Parts: sequence; C-alpha cells; structure tokens
Amino acid sequence: MASKDLTLTSDWQQITDGTQDVQLQVLGGTIWLRDSAKKPTANAKGHIVSTMEWIGITSPQQMWGRSQGGNASIIVT
Repeated sequence: MASKDLTLTSDWQQITDGTQDVQLQVLGGTIWLRDSAKKPTANAKGHIVSTMEWIGITSPQQMWGRSQGGNASIIVT
C-alpha cells in the first residue's frame, strides 16, 4: 500500500477494508480507532491513540477512525 495522508474529523472514516496489513501513525491530534464491519454509530467510542504513536493493523480488521475533537492528521502505510 502506498502511503496516504488523512485528516480525520468527528465523523467515522474507514481507514482499512481488511484486505491488507498496514501501519498507522498519528501526526497530530488524538484519534479513536474501532474495528467494525460497518460504519460505527456517531456516539460509538474507540481505542484512544495520541500524537506520534504507531499502530499495526492486520487483516481481516476493518478499521475506522475519527478525531477525538477537532481535526487529527494520520498517515497510513
């Protein structure tokens, strides 16, 4: 997978579709991550990940992310 920069908002956004392993790094802000086959509800909570942390996501996880407040920047490789 080529690296891609994403800006997360308070709306859940799909980060991986479960077909490959990826590395995720939070570049700015704090995010929530949640493994779900479909988009989580607006009030769903997730695992909290802060700035500069690296997370390995392996298939078949279908990972969704959102910012904890405001916008958050991530890179996925």
